[in-house]
Amino acid sequence: MAATQALRALTLPSGALRRASRPAVRDALGYFDPHMVVVPGQRDPRAHASAREACPETPVVHPQLGRGGEPVSQYRFRPDTGVREVTDPGETGGEETGGVDILAVQSTDSLARLRRQLETGERRTASGAVTVLVVPDLSVEWDTTTLSTELPGRAELAGLGTALSEPVTVLAGGQQTEYSHEWSLTDDEGQPVSLRMAGLGATGRGGATFAQLTCTPRGTVAAEAVGADRFGLTSLTDVGPATADRLREHGYRTVDELRDAAVSDLAALPGLGRSTAETIHAHAEVIQSGDPLVLTNRAPVKTRNGQPPLCLDIETDGLTPTIIWQFGVYDPVTDRYRAFLQRTDPTDPKPALESFVTWFLAEHADRAVLTWNGEQFDYPCIERFLRQYLPGYLDAWNEVWTYDLYRWAVREGNALLPGRTNKLDHVARALDYDGADTGLTGAQTAAAYQEFMRNPDSEAAEPDWERHKAYCEDDCRALWHVYESIIGARRRDVTDSGSGGARGTQTGLTDFQ
Repeated sequence: MAATQALRALTLPSGALRRASRPAVRDALGYFDPHMVVVPGQRDPRAHASAREACPETPVVHPQLGRGGEPVSQYRFRPDTGVREVTDPGETGGEETGGVDILAVQSTDSLARLRRQLETGERRTASGAVTVLVVPDLSVEWDTTTLSTELPGRAELAGLGTALSEPVTVLAGGQQTEYSHEWSLTDDEGQPVSLRMAGLGATGRGGATFAQLTCTPRGTVAAEAVGADRFGLTSLTDVGPATADRLREHGYRTVDELRDAAVSDLAALPGLGRSTAETIHAHAEVIQSGDPLVLTNRAPVKTRNGQPPLCLDIETDGLTPTIIWQFGVYDPVTDRYRAFLQRTDPTDPKPALESFVTWFLAEHADRAVLTWNGEQFDYPCIERFLRQYLPGYLDAWNEVWTYDLYRWAVREGNALLPGRTNKLDHVARALDYDGADTGLTGAQTAAAYQEFMRNPDSEAAEPDWERHKAYCEDDCRALWHVYESIIGARRRDVTDSGSGGARGTQTGLTDFQ
């Protein structure tokens, strides 16, 4: 993977590590390719040892253990050298910019000690580098009586924000990976302090999850969470826990081993059958090769006038939207991206909608449009808002040829994809798409606009428009990358055993090209 300015920290909660097989953990490490691993959750030396054994060349941080009696550990990330432990806490790190300092405390009780170290100069961070603070037991408290939240250790966290001149991002072990919030605190002198906080996912809620947190030089964090069951044998279509146990009983412990097996041998296993064996084997090949497998001659898109489709993505204020505040369109013919945003009155859905639809109908009415899961979200949203605000354009929009690549590939079963989930960013990553480090997720873009809607006259509440444009553009370009990968993929039936299996046996070859 190419060098990046962002730190990739993989969170492997101790509870999930204890339940996951070693091949599954190695599979997750190979998939995410992190700069470092963080083990949140309960203090668990065995889980820590398991992670270290699985990735001996990657720093593994389990702050709950402490480091030689010291409740604070420190690491430094630089894009060219990766992550290294800082053994001399007084080391300044020079004047380098663009990196990340990682400070990990044993518990919230250690925050006061860290604050003293920073204030006295006993511990230093590099100037020009953001700081990521790992607090494994930190969890936001919810008061059901007052319907308010309380941040434990807020005074010490505010003091740390003051002691560190660079942006500070807190990774909270007790919050789910979907959690992202910017806290406004006050230090001892009454000065405002802003701290970003993201979750590490060791909550025990929602099932075992592995997640990669991408920490950018701006201090923003984007989480890519994948269920632990999407690694190892259970990552394959038609392989649940019982089937995985059966495969392991017969000597198949990794996806690689299944890929190298003969389909006839798999089909002979109790309870599998020919069809299931063919699907498992084909998906093992897809996962390990990173190449999609197309199972039909039917094209995902009917192009118009020989022109490829335009890639469309929208941003809203939530899953039940009151506004589409950004329309993004990528044209692969010109390699240009066009964005339509509502920057002024966040309560008025009409201006951005009108700008988009009039431009599209005037310039590209003869082009097909492609989305990812658009039939479930994008297209119904656009139609609903047109019907409500611009009914005169509805018939013309309904004449546009619209396609949903997710429906064609996943719902209709026309392709097997190498992503560990079928989310666009996961599929694109597996297909070697080099995405932008925006530090945003779909939930964060919606939350940012919700804040703008609540405080339209506040400069602090106004979204970083260029960053949000870049996020939407990245989704559009990722969609085009996936589409090109599918169009260029070899087409064959799952009954072709692909690599031929361990004995070089191929059965039922049905090559469509």
